[in-house]
Amino acid sequence: MIVVTTREVTKSSMDPQQVENLLDKLAPTSALGPVINQKEPKTVLDDTVIDEGTKNMFVNGFQDESKYAHMTAEKLSTRFLQGLQLFDTDSTCNVNHLAHWKPSSFKMGNSIDNALDDNPDTYWQSDGVQPHQLDITFSKRIDVILIAFYFSLIADESYTPRLIKIYVGHSPSDALFYKTLEVRNVNGWVALTFEDNRSSDNLLKCQFIRIVFPVNHENGKDTHLRGIRIFAPSKKTSVENSEWMQSLASSNQLVTQCSLR
Repeated sequence: MIVVTTREVTKSSMDPQQVENLLDKLAPTSALGPVINQKEPKTVLDDTVIDEGTKNMFVNGFQDESKYAHMTAEKLSTRFLQGLQLFDTDSTCNVNHLAHWKPSSFKMGNSIDNALDDNPDTYWQSDGVQPHQLDITFSKRIDVILIAFYFSLIADESYTPRLIKIYVGHSPSDALFYKTLEVRNVNGWVALTFEDNRSSDNLLKCQFIRIVFPVNHENGKDTHLRGIRIFAPSKKTSVENSEWMQSLASSNQLVTQCSLR
């Protein structure tokens, strides 16, 4: 605690140097510094725009406006199921069943289980005030190589999340912010990998993941999530993440070239 006497104030008012000394007691200049406005890491997702930074994230490939204009519910379902087939590789293992999934809320009949099944017509729907969140807890630390989300702006409209914030750690008490996803225009599966987290092995080592949905498109209040998958490296074979991405890129070309019926 700093005590400033009347005598000090009286003298300092007569001596500029004493004024500086007095102010330095109240707010040391060593503690002052420029304010740095650090931008949080954010990945913009739009599968109508070919971008080198995100092109491998779109499991179902890119779509132009003409294809979107003729996108039917049947074609969206096909994209959902095609994505699941592309994830079925020897290099990754779906670990959804190893986690405890706890949403902040859910609408009756639209529990979080709907986002974990293989049905493109079911979804988790929140029921409450924003932000909505989903806590994912494993019994022990796990190596995550990929988190996949399915978004459909066409099917879900204002229920589609526009921003997604991801926090990771060992528990809710020590979870740290990792990244923001901005969903602009996506109708398919998005593969989030972790080259920017651990360049040595491209893994996310954690026991707890929190996914926050603060904002929807068109200012919608409740959020839909039709699909989410968490993958760990498979014990069957040791494959580098770069090989997975090459496989995914090749599969993307295959899906883009084939016609959806």
